Amino acid sequence: MNPAVGVYVNNRAAVFGGDRFGLDDLLDLARRAEECGFAFVSVGDSVLAKPRWSPVVTLAAVAEATETIGLATGILQPHLRHPVTVAQEWATLDALSGGRTALGVGLGTGPPELVDAELALVGLDRRRRARAFTEAIEVIKALWAGDGLDYDGRIYQLRDASIGLRPVQRPGPPVLIAGGVFVAPERGFGPNDVFDEARASTFVGRWDRVGRLGDGWITGMATPDELRAGQESIAAAAEAAGRALPEPFDVRVNLFLLVGDDPAAARSEGAAFMADYHRRPMDDASIDRWLVWGPPEACAERFSAYVEAGATSFQCVLATVDQRPQMERVASQLLPLLG
Repeated sequence: MNPAVGVYVNNRAAVFGGDRFGLDDLLDLARRAEECGFAFVSVGDSVLAKPRWSPVVTLAAVAEATETIGLATGILQPHLRHPVTVAQEWATLDALSGGRTALGVGLGTGPPELVDAELALVGLDRRRRARAFTEAIEVIKALWAGDGLDYDGRIYQLRDASIGLRPVQRPGPPVLIAGGVFVAPERGFGPNDVFDEARASTFVGRWDRVGRLGDGWITGMATPDELRAGQESIAAAAEAAGRALPEPFDVRVNLFLLVGDDPAAARSEGAAFMADYHRRPMDDASIDRWLVWGPPEACAERFSAYVEAGATSFQCVLATVDQRPQMERVASQLLPLLG
C-alpha cells in the first residue's frame, strides 16, 4: 500500500517568514498541493511558545480555497481552549469542508518559559497539562457522538452538555494522537520542553492515551525500529483498555524534509530552519532523526524504511522558507519514487 503523503502548509512560517512566505502564500501552497496530488495539508498550533496564525481559522480558509484535499492539524493543543469550543469549531470545519478533516492533537512544546506562559493563559501548568489534554479528547469525542454529556473530570466538569450539531464524519472525524519524544542528549537542545538526564538520547512515549482514545498515531524523531515498537505498545495499551484499534489505524510520521542535490547544504539549511521554527538550538541527534535531506533517491530510502516499519502516512514539514519550489520538487521528484 502506498503511503498518504501530506504537506505542512506552515502557519508558523507564515509568521516568521515575513515577505518570503505569508498567509496568501500559505493558501496558494494549499491549492498547489491539491493540484500536485498530496493527500492532505496540515497546520500547527501555538499561541506564545511558537506563535502562528490560528489553526482552525486557517484551515477554514484552506477549505474554501480547495475542493478535495484532506485537512489536518499536526498538531492542535486542545487543552489551550475549552473542549466544548474545540468540539464545536472542529465540527463546523468538518461541515464546511465536506468531511475532509482529521484532528491531530498533542501536548505541544517549545522553550520551557514560553510553554509555561502559554499554559498559564488557560490556568494550567506542565504538571496538569497531560491530564487536561486527555480529558479534552474524551469530551470532544463524546460531544461529537451525542447530546447530554455529563462529565466529571479533574480539570473539566460538564452537565448535560451539547454542541447541538454533528460533524459530517460519524461518529466524528478521526483523532490522531501525538505520542513519543526523543530526549536530547543535553539540556537546552532539541524541540522538547522537558529534559530527563536518566532518559537522555532515548525515545520514550505515553502509549496508553493513544491506545485508549486514538484513531491514529502521530510521531516524529523515531527510528523505524522505534516506530515498530511504538505500534506494539499502542496495541497492547488498547487491549488492556478493552478496546480494538479502529481500522484503518493511521500511523503518521511527522518529519522535516528538504530535497536538495547537495546533501551537506540541504542538511545545513534544514537544520537552521528547524532551529528557527522551534526557537531552540538543535543537537545533531535530533536533526538526524527528524530531518530527511538530500537527493530524492536518498529521501525515498528514508521514507521506505518507515513504510516497512508500518507508517501509513507522512506529514512533511518543508524545511525551507522557499516553500513552493520545495513542495513542487517533492511532488515531481520524490512522490513518484514512493508509488
